[in-house]
Amino acid sequence: MTHTTETLHLEYLYGPQWQEAVRIIERSGQLTADEREKLNAASKKLIQDKVSALSNGTGLEGGLSGLLAGLGMGANAQTVAAHPVNIAAETAKAFGRSRNVQLAGMIAGQAVSPTAAGTTGDLSGLLESFGSIGAVTVVGQAVTAAVLSDLVGQGEFTKAVYDELMQPWSSTIEM
Repeated sequence: MTHTTETLHLEYLYGPQWQEAVRIIERSGQLTADEREKLNAASKKLIQDKVSALSNGTGLEGGLSGLLAGLGMGANAQTVAAHPVNIAAETAKAFGRSRNVQLAGMIAGQAVSPTAAGTTGDLSGLLESFGSIGAVTVVGQAVTAAVLSDLVGQGEFTKAVYDELMQPWSSTIEM
Protein backbone atom coordinates (compact mmCIF):
# COMPACT_ATOMS: atom_id res chain seq x y z
CA MET A 1 0.00 0.00 0.00
CA THR A 2 1.31 3.42 -0.92
CA HIS A 3 1.37 5.77 2.02
CA THR A 4 -0.14 9.15 1.33
CA THR A 5 -0.34 11.96 3.81
CA GLU A 6 -3.94 10.99 4.52
CA THR A 7 -3.16 7.32 5.19
CA LEU A 8 -0.27 8.27 7.44
CA HIS A 9 -2.61 10.50 9.45
CA LEU A 10 -5.21 7.72 9.70
CA GLU A 11 -2.54 5.23 10.79
CA TYR A 12 -1.31 7.70 13.39
CA LEU A 13 -4.86 8.13 14.71
CA TYR A 14 -6.07 4.52 14.62
CA GLY A 15 -2.96 2.36 14.32
CA PRO A 16 -1.92 -0.02 11.56
CA GLN A 17 -5.44 -1.50 11.27
CA TRP A 18 -6.98 1.90 10.57
CA GLN A 19 -9.01 0.69 7.56
CA GLU A 20 -11.29 -1.54 9.66
CA ALA A 21 -11.65 1.10 12.39
CA VAL A 22 -12.64 3.70 9.77
CA ARG A 23 -15.19 1.28 8.22
CA ILE A 24 -16.86 0.77 11.60
CA ILE A 25 -16.83 4.49 12.40
CA GLU A 26 -18.29 5.42 9.01
CA ARG A 27 -20.96 2.73 9.27
CA SER A 28 -21.77 3.91 12.81
CA GLY A 29 -22.63 7.32 11.45
CA GLN A 30 -25.14 5.73 9.07
CA LEU A 31 -27.10 3.68 11.60
CA THR A 32 -30.84 3.66 11.19
CA ALA A 33 -33.12 3.95 14.21
CA ASP A 34 -33.85 0.21 13.86
CA GLU A 35 -30.14 -0.67 13.83
CA ARG A 36 -29.53 1.57 16.83
CA GLU A 37 -32.28 -0.30 18.69
CA LYS A 38 -30.76 -3.64 17.69
CA LEU A 39 -27.38 -2.52 19.07
CA ASN A 40 -29.03 -1.34 22.28
CA ALA A 41 -30.77 -4.72 22.57
CA ALA A 42 -27.48 -6.57 21.95
CA SER A 43 -25.83 -4.52 24.69
CA LYS A 44 -28.73 -5.17 27.06
CA LYS A 45 -28.53 -8.90 26.36
CA LEU A 46 -24.79 -8.91 27.11
CA ILE A 47 -25.41 -7.19 30.42
CA GLN A 48 -28.27 -9.56 31.28
CA ASP A 49 -26.12 -12.58 30.43
CA LYS A 50 -23.31 -11.32 32.66
CA VAL A 51 -25.68 -10.57 35.54
CA SER A 52 -27.30 -13.98 35.10
CA ALA A 53 -23.91 -15.67 35.11
CA LEU A 54 -23.02 -13.79 38.30
CA SER A 55 -26.24 -14.73 40.04
CA ASN A 56 -25.77 -18.39 39.01
CA GLY A 57 -22.19 -18.37 40.19
CA THR A 58 -20.87 -19.24 36.72
CA GLY A 59 -19.53 -15.84 35.67
CA LEU A 60 -17.12 -15.58 38.54
CA GLU A 61 -16.27 -18.10 41.17
CA GLY A 62 -18.74 -17.48 43.97
CA GLY A 63 -21.22 -15.44 41.89
CA LEU A 64 -22.06 -11.96 43.14
CA SER A 65 -20.01 -12.45 46.29
CA GLY A 66 -17.07 -13.27 44.00
CA LEU A 67 -17.64 -10.04 42.10
CA LEU A 68 -17.70 -8.05 45.32
CA ALA A 69 -14.54 -9.78 46.50
CA GLY A 70 -12.95 -9.04 43.13
CA LEU A 71 -13.81 -5.37 43.46
CA GLY A 72 -11.97 -5.41 46.74
CA MET A 73 -9.06 -7.08 44.94
CA GLY A 74 -9.72 -10.32 46.77
CA ALA A 75 -9.23 -13.86 45.47
CA ASN A 76 -11.26 -13.28 42.30
CA ALA A 77 -9.50 -10.14 41.13
CA GLN A 78 -7.76 -12.13 38.36
CA THR A 79 -11.11 -13.33 37.01
CA VAL A 80 -12.44 -9.76 36.96
CA ALA A 81 -9.28 -8.60 35.17
CA ALA A 82 -9.75 -11.34 32.53
CA HIS A 83 -12.84 -9.62 31.07
CA PRO A 84 -12.31 -9.01 27.30
CA VAL A 85 -12.55 -5.23 27.67
CA ASN A 86 -9.86 -5.30 30.37
CA ILE A 87 -7.67 -7.63 28.29
CA ALA A 88 -8.02 -5.26 25.33
CA ALA A 89 -7.10 -2.27 27.49
CA GLU A 90 -4.01 -4.04 28.83
CA THR A 91 -3.00 -5.14 25.32
CA ALA A 92 -3.45 -1.60 23.99
CA LYS A 93 -1.30 -0.27 26.83
CA ALA A 94 1.41 -2.92 26.35
CA PHE A 95 1.68 -2.23 22.61
CA GLY A 96 1.33 1.56 22.72
CA ARG A 97 -2.17 1.64 21.27
CA SER A 98 -4.11 3.17 24.16
CA ARG A 99 -4.36 6.52 22.38
CA ASN A 100 -5.53 4.79 19.18
CA VAL A 101 -8.27 2.91 21.07
CA GLN A 102 -9.36 6.06 22.90
CA LEU A 103 -9.52 8.18 19.73
CA ALA A 104 -11.37 5.52 17.74
CA GLY A 105 -13.85 5.02 20.58
CA MET A 106 -14.44 8.73 21.00
CA ILE A 107 -14.98 9.36 17.29
CA ALA A 108 -17.19 6.27 16.93
CA GLY A 109 -19.25 7.47 19.91
CA GLN A 110 -19.72 10.81 18.21
CA ALA A 111 -20.76 9.05 15.00
CA VAL A 112 -23.41 7.05 16.88
CA SER A 113 -24.66 10.06 18.79
CA PRO A 114 -28.18 11.09 17.76
CA THR A 115 -27.02 14.70 17.61
CA ALA A 116 -24.62 13.65 14.88
CA ALA A 117 -27.62 12.47 12.89
CA GLY A 118 -29.29 15.87 13.07
CA THR A 119 -31.17 15.85 16.38
CA THR A 120 -31.29 19.30 17.93
CA GLY A 121 -29.31 20.03 21.07
CA ASP A 122 -32.36 20.38 23.30
CA LEU A 123 -33.50 18.17 26.19
CA SER A 124 -35.10 15.63 23.85
CA GLY A 125 -31.75 15.24 22.08
CA LEU A 126 -30.03 14.67 25.41
CA LEU A 127 -32.60 12.07 26.45
CA GLU A 128 -32.28 10.34 23.07
CA SER A 129 -28.50 10.20 23.49
CA PHE A 130 -28.95 8.43 26.84
CA GLY A 131 -31.00 5.86 24.95
CA SER A 132 -28.01 5.19 22.69
CA ILE A 133 -25.58 4.21 25.44
CA GLY A 134 -25.87 0.54 24.52
CA ALA A 135 -25.17 1.28 20.87
CA VAL A 136 -22.17 3.43 21.81
CA THR A 137 -20.85 0.60 23.99
CA VAL A 138 -21.18 -1.99 21.21
CA VAL A 139 -19.54 0.31 18.66
CA GLY A 140 -16.76 1.15 21.12
CA GLN A 141 -16.00 -2.53 21.64
CA ALA A 142 -15.98 -3.12 17.88
CA VAL A 143 -13.52 -0.31 17.12
CA THR A 144 -11.34 -1.45 20.01
CA ALA A 145 -11.22 -4.93 18.50
CA ALA A 146 -10.50 -3.44 15.06
CA VAL A 147 -7.65 -1.24 16.31
CA LEU A 148 -6.06 -4.24 18.05
CA SER A 149 -6.88 -6.90 15.43
CA ASP A 150 -3.27 -7.34 14.33
CA LEU A 151 -2.36 -8.18 17.93
CA VAL A 152 -4.56 -11.28 18.14
CA GLY A 153 -2.42 -13.98 19.73
CA GLN A 154 -0.32 -11.53 21.73
CA GLY A 155 -0.57 -12.43 25.40
CA GLU A 156 -4.16 -12.79 26.58
CA PHE A 157 -5.58 -11.00 23.51
CA THR A 158 -6.75 -14.17 21.80
CA LYS A 159 -9.08 -14.71 18.85
CA ALA A 160 -11.81 -15.56 21.40
CA VAL A 161 -11.33 -12.17 23.11
CA TYR A 162 -11.39 -10.39 19.73
CA ASP A 163 -14.54 -12.30 18.73
CA GLU A 164 -16.31 -11.51 22.00
CA LEU A 165 -15.61 -7.80 21.57
CA MET A 166 -16.70 -7.81 17.93
CA GLN A 167 -19.68 -10.20 18.15
CA PRO A 168 -22.46 -7.76 19.19
CA TRP A 169 -21.53 -5.46 16.30
CA SER A 170 -20.90 -8.06 13.61
CA SER A 171 -24.02 -10.07 14.45
CA THR A 172 -26.22 -6.97 14.32
CA ILE A 173 -24.87 -4.70 11.57
CA GLU A 174 -24.22 -5.60 7.96
CA MET A 175 -21.17 -3.96 6.50
